[in-house]
Amino acid sequence: MANLALGIDTGGTFTDGVIFDLDKKTVEAKSKVETTRHNLTLAINSCLDNLVEALKEKNGKQVDIGQVKMVSLSTTLATNAIVEGQGAEVGLIQIGFESVQDLPTPYYASVPGGCNIKGRIKEELDLDAAKNAILEMKDQVDAFAISGYLSVRNPIHEMQVADLISELTGYPVVAAHQLSTDLGIHERTVTAVLNARLMPLITDLMDSVKEGMERLSIEAPLMVVRGDGSLISETMAREKPIETILSGPAASIIGALTLTGVQKGIVIDMGGTTTDVAVLNEGRPSINREGAEVGGWMTRVKAAHITTIGLGGDSLIQVSKNAELSVGPQRVFPLCWIASQYPYLTEELEIIQPYDYSSMDTQPTIILTYIRDPINIKVTQTEQQILDLIKDGPHTLHYISRKLEKEIDLLPWQRLVNVASVHRASLTPTDVLHVNGQLDLWERRAAELGTAMLADRYRAPVEEFINSVMEEIHFMLAGLTIDRLLNEEGAEFSLKEEAGGSYILKRILNRDGKNSKCLVQFTADLKYPMIAVGAPVDAYFPKLAERLKAELYLPEFADVANAVGTVSGQAVERVTILVKPGEGGGFLVHTPNKREFFMIFDEAIDYACKEGQRYVYEQAAEIGAVEIETMVERHDRYSKMSAAADEDNMDQKLFIESIIEVSAVGRPWSE
Repeated sequence: MANLALGIDTGGTFTDGVIFDLDKKTVEAKSKVETTRHNLTLAINSCLDNLVEALKEKNGKQVDIGQVKMVSLSTTLATNAIVEGQGAEVGLIQIGFESVQDLPTPYYASVPGGCNIKGRIKEELDLDAAKNAILEMKDQVDAFAISGYLSVRNPIHEMQVADLISELTGYPVVAAHQLSTDLGIHERTVTAVLNARLMPLITDLMDSVKEGMERLSIEAPLMVVRGDGSLISETMAREKPIETILSGPAASIIGALTLTGVQKGIVIDMGGTTTDVAVLNEGRPSINREGAEVGGWMTRVKAAHITTIGLGGDSLIQVSKNAELSVGPQRVFPLCWIASQYPYLTEELEIIQPYDYSSMDTQPTIILTYIRDPINIKVTQTEQQILDLIKDGPHTLHYISRKLEKEIDLLPWQRLVNVASVHRASLTPTDVLHVNGQLDLWERRAAELGTAMLADRYRAPVEEFINSVMEEIHFMLAGLTIDRLLNEEGAEFSLKEEAGGSYILKRILNRDGKNSKCLVQFTADLKYPMIAVGAPVDAYFPKLAERLKAELYLPEFADVANAVGTVSGQAVERVTILVKPGEGGGFLVHTPNKREFFMIFDEAIDYACKEGQRYVYEQAAEIGAVEIETMVERHDRYSKMSAAADEDNMDQKLFIESIIEVSAVGRPWSE
């Protein structure tokens, strides 16, 4: 039997799958099904069944899918949850500091404690204060995060508070030192909170995949794509779901490289919820070593340098009561899709259509659909009434307001969306493509009704409104692409966000006006080819590439490039260990879980290197990697004792630290 791998990508809209021949590097079967967010197992099982049938049809015989060598998973669910502000409610305990910047949770407290830069305790931990804060937040949150001042130098206080949280609540708990060894208290704190927020979501996904594997008697190891395109174990993904942010787009980059062989270009992955852009140089995406930024939050997660915006086939199209158009970043179910699942919704939309909704704050096209009851969150009476009303099926806000006898603008449904108990349906680019004839998948009439309502709110005919939506999407894609290439050149500004740059960008895209009164013509000429992957790219990128004078690749299997990328990466484990001067002499070695003291520098370095190699090798072997190689990179940092000091004279320099970066790389499957 050929060496086959099974790749799955679960996105906010679709779950994609491929059977991939590891020796020939070819796609043997593919599947694309709708992601059932209320029950991920349904989508996973449907995807797997389709792959088995497709492979049987191709080979004309029975296929033992249980013999695959590897199962690998990527997902945009973590990225989408951060972009949309969804996930578990998290209680944050800050030790020895109080953040003065915004945090991704409204539930936080600060308690005394913390250490200094050498790892010495500077203030004793106040466990009583921690206990009071934990109990006060317990009924408002689903999980906890802990961030201690300079905990990367000594994590003892974080570990004590984690034990206390487990004892008092039994809730999932995340400590910042487990996720990053980098300094930057705010970024590490944000990373810990987001990790805790994502744990239930990723656990649900992994459980669904494991259930599907067991059903088909697949015993291969389950791997997960992290944000830099490498593969990690199922266990690590469960403990550190933050590692999976940008997992989907990272897999798409690797998949685009595998499908096209293009070594240098700009990869644009347009999905249902987000569009992600990365630059390939010499066949590799550049890594953002400062940490990935997603949804406006800067993290300490090492990932491919990917720029993400909330734009996709399922992005929410809104028109304000002042007739201002916007697309994204929130994701909703398309009207055409939800009406195909619940046909009575088309009638509910018909009822709304004649009304005057120009003065409403709320979008008239919104439909609420039930996902699950809130976890550990107390709901108000009206919130519970909304949940009860939509449990048997989704309804428009207009219908809900009439049933509850409340004004639409006064209905308290937003918090239910934020905690992922309710999901919206409304007008999306997918609906617009149904109306203009580029798609014919679901219920076109519902899309037409929603488009007409927002066109009226936009104060324009339907055709003009559709054109405005398409132009806005082209503008967002062009800005994303050009800004990313300018950033690669070293530019530190956004053409799209600058008022003057935005004007120029719109003029670049307006290529059809030979008889216009414009006295200056602006054009773009991209030197890197565009590689567009994702389900809706055919609808947007041929025209966009023409306007930007760019070579365009739309590879075969572009719609499942992310799934191809999941089985094309390597298993990689990494650790960073620091060697720093001790207090009063000697040297301290800081590993992720402890610190060791050595009087002799060479002994400290030797220990750091060997400990790092042992750690990453064991981690790689544990996930089933073979042919493992370990690599050690050492960076010594010194400062000159004076401005006149000789750069090459070690006696005139002061040692600051040695950074030991150790990696283990292996093949994620065995013969």
